[in-house]
Amino acid sequence: MISVGVTVGPDTDVPVATSGLRLFLAVRPARSVLAVTVLLGVLAAAFGLVQTPIPTAVEESKATIPLWRMIAMGAAVLPVLALTSPLADLEVVATQRLMSMQRRYLAGLSLGCAAIYLAICAIVLHPAVLAITARSWVAWFGLALIAGAILGWRLAWTLPTATAVVLWYWGYGGHQQYRWWEFSARPHDDLPSLFLSASLLAAGIAAYAATPWRRRRWT
Repeated sequence: MISVGVTVGPDTDVPVATSGLRLFLAVRPARSVLAVTVLLGVLAAAFGLVQTPIPTAVEESKATIPLWRMIAMGAAVLPVLALTSPLADLEVVATQRLMSMQRRYLAGLSLGCAAIYLAICAIVLHPAVLAITARSWVAWFGLALIAGAILGWRLAWTLPTATAVVLWYWGYGGHQQYRWWEFSARPHDDLPSLFLSASLLAAGIAAYAATPWRRRRWT
């Protein structure tokens, strides 16, 4: 078994736990992720209401999509991408201590990124639109967790991106109406979209928790 940490001599005052935490954070891009989250929040606040045309399966005049819907997906994927580590091959055999540290890191970073992004968006976006943004953020985050747990954290963006293509191409029903499963565009008080987003988050958390040794224990 390989544990993340450093050897601490008898003459040092630095606790082993503190040293392990510093090493854990040193090999992960937490600061960069927070900085990019701020940038995406500013972009959403400045240009989020701009409409851009997209192709859809509905044969009518060109449909448009506000940029805040696209930017929200990127903001939700970032905390999961931040789990990427150059020591990933060693961490495959991680101890329970490292896994606990990773869980706290993911929880803290995801909550921090969501709070920062939504707080900046709230400067411009209407409360109803902000509620849709928060709901879609939850769903995108769950999808990123599923992809990261299966394909690796570097590829956490793949499933959200593929899902976005489906939502934006087939989710539009025409006449400013959207399918019930289009969680990134349905009204803020739409219950099916809320349940779907919550289910995707739950599935993502379950996929993250299903470590190889836990899967062996469950089976």
